[in-house]
Amino acid sequence: MIPHPPAAAHVGTIAAQVGRPAPAFALPAAHADGDVEEIALADYAGKWLALAFYPRDFSFVCPTELTALSAVMPAFEKRNCRVLGVSIDSIQSHLEWLTTTPEDGGVGPLRFPLAADVDGAVCRSYGVWDDTAGLPNRGLFLIDGEGVIRYAVIHSLGVGRNVDETLRVLDALISGGLCPASWTRADGTLDVASLLKPRRVLGHFRIEQELGRGGFGVLLKAWDLRLERSVALKVLAVDAEVNQQRLLAEARAAAGISHPNVCAIHSVEEIDGLPVIVMEHIDGDPLFDVLARRRLAEEFGAIAPRLAVGLAAAHACGITHGDLKPANILLHGERGPVIIDFGLARVAGKAARGAAEANPPSDSDARSASARLAAHDLEQTIDFSEPAATIDFSEPAATIDQRAASQDRRRGLSGTPAYMSPEQARGEEPTAASDVFSLGLIFAEMLTGKAWFAGAPIAKILSAVERPDLGEEITKGIPEEYRPILADMLAFPPGLRPTAAEVAGRFA
Repeated sequence: MIPHPPAAAHVGTIAAQVGRPAPAFALPAAHADGDVEEIALADYAGKWLALAFYPRDFSFVCPTELTALSAVMPAFEKRNCRVLGVSIDSIQSHLEWLTTTPEDGGVGPLRFPLAADVDGAVCRSYGVWDDTAGLPNRGLFLIDGEGVIRYAVIHSLGVGRNVDETLRVLDALISGGLCPASWTRADGTLDVASLLKPRRVLGHFRIEQELGRGGFGVLLKAWDLRLERSVALKVLAVDAEVNQQRLLAEARAAAGISHPNVCAIHSVEEIDGLPVIVMEHIDGDPLFDVLARRRLAEEFGAIAPRLAVGLAAAHACGITHGDLKPANILLHGERGPVIIDFGLARVAGKAARGAAEANPPSDSDARSASARLAAHDLEQTIDFSEPAATIDFSEPAATIDQRAASQDRRRGLSGTPAYMSPEQARGEEPTAASDVFSLGLIFAEMLTGKAWFAGAPIAKILSAVERPDLGEEITKGIPEEYRPILADMLAFPPGLRPTAAEVAGRFA
């Protein structure tokens, strides 16, 4: 036995609450072999901790709980979890109890230490202290490897805890999913995405209706119960192969734009294990649907400059949309067109440009990829921004944020084939000039009522956009007054295209 005098507890000031950091502590603790050491919450970094408060040594219910925990210690250790018992008894009392047989009122050699919170300071910080009894209630806390409380239960003094339930909850927490009542390790977790139906509540959002669905997940209209306003939720599918950091980057990029012709991003949250982008809800018709019914030649003069101004606002923030198309534009009454879904948005930066210059895309890679994309829908977003040799073309291409890549993409296809710029078709990084080319294709469709690449195979589209005379061919069928600006927007070399701000200025 190593002598160790009782030490005062060092207690954090944060209240014990699920989802918040556990109050810090440092307490002397006794082991069954007679050793005594100071144990702190920080000692369990990277591991789970089952912190079990109990009232007194040599009591009646406590031995049944602690011996039950000790009996299944291998099960806790298998889950990378440690156990620590805490009461207001002294270290000497703990040592005596650990060396006394159960027949004589002891617990015998437990497989975990017992800490001495003599003045009850740690018990109070965790909210288990009973002022009337002058003792701690039976509190149990599961604390994750980052020191955050993930589970808490407090029993009155006369009721013991169930160790099997503790292990069940620990398994559920480790699973990382939503676990229904009576869940066990043999059960699967709830597929939250499949439960996103009207009247369901996701966090503090009550779902009202589904607005769209794709490889990225689902877009929902919802009511914000806190702020009492309509919002749109972009919820990432749980099985999507998506880099969540990319999703956050998308939201941060779009959130930096403040303009009436760009959809506002309110927040990015993780709700019930799902990454969710909370956007303003815009009650408007997608331009894609409107163009399917009629052309917009008469309204063109009012809609086109607003689109250009909204796009210019994004470019002024250093943001490229990268996937501009009629499906990503909503028409909203007096507000006019609103650009949404910066699904392939990225912030322009020297690092990204430097990486692109150091690792230029291979034409053979892009063309080989395009040849194998022939079966995909030309109106759907694709994102194969990685070496073509690693792309699994048996997977669906109708995805947003699929095949997530970092800011310094090196090669591959990203965007919507029917509205891609020539440089995107070659697998290069989209730029503001790429957005202008896509906008030019949209303008041409608004004026003629027909998508230029309607019905064409993707491989043919990707080949056609590399023709230097494509802009001249497209503009032959549009009114003379708009032909010069569209011809410039559809120029083959990106450097010859006007900026979005210049496009807007030419409509003034």
